[in-house]
Amino acid sequence: RYEGRAPPRQAPRGQLCPPLVEHLERMPNADSLGWAPTAPPPCAFAGHDPEQEIDLKPESSEEATHRWTVTLGILGIAATMVSGELLKRRGIFRIPEAVIGLLVGVAAGGLSEMFESQTMAEDESFDDEFFMVWLLPPIIFAAGYNMNVPAFFDNLGPTMLLAFGGTVLSAAVVGACVYLAGQLGLAYRLSLLASFFFGSLISATDPVTVLAIFKVIGVRDDIFAVIFGESVLNDAVAIVLARTILSFNTPDADISLLTCLQAATVFCSIFLGSMLIGSLGGTLSALLFKGLGLARVDDKVPLEAALCFAFPWSCYYAAEALELSGIVAILFCGIAMATYARPNLSPHARTLTTELFETLAAIAEAFVFNYLGMAFFTFPILSGGQQSPAGGTVWRLALVTMLACFVGRLHAFLLLPLTNALRMRSARRTARELVAAAESDAQHRATSYLEAAQRSLLSTAHAFVVWFSGLRGGVAFAIAAAAYGDHAFSQCGDEGEPRPCDPAVEISPDLAILQATLLIAVFTIVFFGGAIKDVSLACDVLAKPAAEAAEEASSTCSGRLAATAAPGKGLPRTRSMRARWLHINERYIMPQLTVDGAGGGRAGGRLGDAELPSRCTSNCGLLAAQGHAGWATEMVPTKAREGGALCSTLPADAGAGGEGSPAPGGACARGSDGHPPKEHALAIASRLLESDDDSGRDASRGGRRSLGGSDEGLSVEHQRV
Repeated sequence: RYEGRAPPRQAPRGQLCPPLVEHLERMPNADSLGWAPTAPPPCAFAGHDPEQEIDLKPESSEEATHRWTVTLGILGIAATMVSGELLKRRGIFRIPEAVIGLLVGVAAGGLSEMFESQTMAEDESFDDEFFMVWLLPPIIFAAGYNMNVPAFFDNLGPTMLLAFGGTVLSAAVVGACVYLAGQLGLAYRLSLLASFFFGSLISATDPVTVLAIFKVIGVRDDIFAVIFGESVLNDAVAIVLARTILSFNTPDADISLLTCLQAATVFCSIFLGSMLIGSLGGTLSALLFKGLGLARVDDKVPLEAALCFAFPWSCYYAAEALELSGIVAILFCGIAMATYARPNLSPHARTLTTELFETLAAIAEAFVFNYLGMAFFTFPILSGGQQSPAGGTVWRLALVTMLACFVGRLHAFLLLPLTNALRMRSARRTARELVAAAESDAQHRATSYLEAAQRSLLSTAHAFVVWFSGLRGGVAFAIAAAAYGDHAFSQCGDEGEPRPCDPAVEISPDLAILQATLLIAVFTIVFFGGAIKDVSLACDVLAKPAAEAAEEASSTCSGRLAATAAPGKGLPRTRSMRARWLHINERYIMPQLTVDGAGGGRAGGRLGDAELPSRCTSNCGLLAAQGHAGWATEMVPTKAREGGALCSTLPADAGAGGEGSPAPGGACARGSDGHPPKEHALAIASRLLESDDDSGRDASRGGRRSLGGSDEGLSVEHQRV
C-alpha cells in the first residue's frame, strides 16, 4: 500500500522514502516506536520512478545475455546426454560421454569468444565454489546410495591404502619431479612449496570422470569399489594436503617435523569427523523412517522421497560448517542410508529415490564436463582470444607433470600386493584355527577356505587397471581455480628474492598450475577415458553376463560353505575387526534400525545376478559360520540354483530347515517345482515381501500349509520372513 518500495526491517530510518516515513509518522504510537523524525530523510530510491520500483522497464542487454547463457547451458547438458546415448546405442565406447561434454563446453565457450561477449564469458566462467557445493555432492551421494556396499567394505583395505598412502606418495613424487624439472630448466620453474601444492592437487583422481566412464562400460563390482572409493577419499586427502601446504605459504611459516605431525593429526580428525557426521545422518534417517512407518501408509511416496533429500545435504553442509570434508560426509551418509534407511522405505519409494538420485547425478556429471570445456575460453589457458595469457601456455610443465603422474601412480603395483598379503595372512590364520579344531574334515575345510580367499585377491592385471584409471578432472581443476582466484602463488622470481609478477609479460605460478591442471585433465579424459574399455577387456575386469556371473558365484559360494558349514559346526570365531563388526551389525544394529532387521544391500531386497561375485563371496562364509547356511543358500538367485550347481556341492544338512535337523534327502531334495522344499518356502516369502496387502499375508499362511501344514522344519530366521 506504500507509494515507495518497503525496505528491509534492519534498514536505518534515514534510508526510508518520504511517503513511507510520512505514513509512519501518522501512526498513533510513532514516538514509542522510534519513528519521530529529526530531519527530512532522504529517499533510497532516487526519483521515485514507479517503473523502476515495480520493474516495468525493459530488461537490459546484459540481463538478456545472461538468460541466453543459461539457455545455452541447459541445451548443452541435453546435447551431451543425447549424444552419449546415441554413441552407446551404436556401441562406440572410445568416445565416452565425458568427451562429448568437453566438446559441447568448448563449443559454448567458443560462442562467447565469437560474439566477444564479456557477460557471457563471466557467466560461463568456472566457479570452484559452485562446483564443490552444487555439482559434486549429488554425484557422490548417488554413487554411495546406489553402490554395492558390501563390495566397498570388502575392499576397504586396498581402498584406504590407495586413498591415503597412495595419494601422499603420488603427491611427493609429482612435487619433487616438477620442482627438479623447473630447476633444470626443463619446464616452468615453480617454488618448492608451489611444486608440492601442485603435486597434491593433481594427485586427486576425479570420481566424476571415473563414475561417468565405468558406469558406461560396466566393470566388476570389486574393481569399481576400489577405484571409486579411492577417487572419492583421495579427493579429501588432496584438499586437506593442499590446505595444509597453503598454510605454510606465509613469510613467517615454520616448516618442521612437529608442524607436519600436527597437519597429519588435523587430516585424520577431518576424515574421521566427516565419516562420523555422514554415518550419523544416515542412522538418524533410518530411525526416522522406521518410527514414522511411512512404508505402511498409502500415498506417502513423495514424502519419503522428500525426506531422503534432507539428510545428505544436511550432512554435507554441517561438515563444511565445521571445516571438515563434505565429500566424505555425504558419501558415508549415502552408504548408511542404503544400508539402514532404504529397507524402511516402501518399494515404490526405493525405486523413486534411486532413480531421482541417479537423474540428478547424470545432470551434474554432464554439466561438470561442459564446465571444464568452457574453461578453455573463460580462463587464460590458450593463446589468442579475450583471455589470452601474456606469457603463453605452459605446455612443457603440463607434459612433465603428466609423466610424473604416471610414475606417481605406480604405487598401485606396490600397495595392492601388500593388501593381498594381509588378506592371505588373515585367511591362513583362520585355516589354522580350522585345523586346530581336530575334526575329521578339518583339512578339507581349511583348504576350501584358502582357495576361496585366493580367488578374492587383486591380481597384477587389476593393479594395472587401477593405475590406468587415474583420471583427472573437475576436483583437481576446482582446487587450482580456487588457488588462482585467491592469488595463492602470485610471486615470480627466485625463491630467495620473490617479486610481483608482471601480467603483461609473464605467467604467475598459480596461473601456470591452472593451465597445466586443465590440460592434464582433458588429456586423461579424452585418451585414457577412451581406451579404458579396451584395457578393462584385456585385463578381464568387465562385469560378466548374468548367467556366467551366477555360475561363478555358485562355485565360489559353495566352496566357502563346504569349508564352513559342516554338521553342527561353524567357522571358529575370528579375531579380525571386520568379522566382529559384521557380527555386531547383524545381531544388534540391524534389528534396531530396520523394520525387518534384514538391512539392505544395493536395492534393499533380493540380490540381482550382477551383484553375485563380490556379494556372495564375501558373505557366504560369514553366514554359514553363524549357523545361517540357509540364508547363504538363499542369497544365490534362482539362476544359480536351477542347475543344482550349488546344491550338489553343499553338505547334506546345509540346506536343512531346522538348526541341526537335516531335511529328508539332504540339501538336494526337490519339491514339486524342482527346488528344495525350503527354497520353495523362501521363494514364496520373497514374493510376499514385495506385497504390502492383506491378501499377500493370507497367501503366506496358505503357502505354508501347502508345504506341510506347519512351520516345523523352518529355522527361526525363515519363520520370521
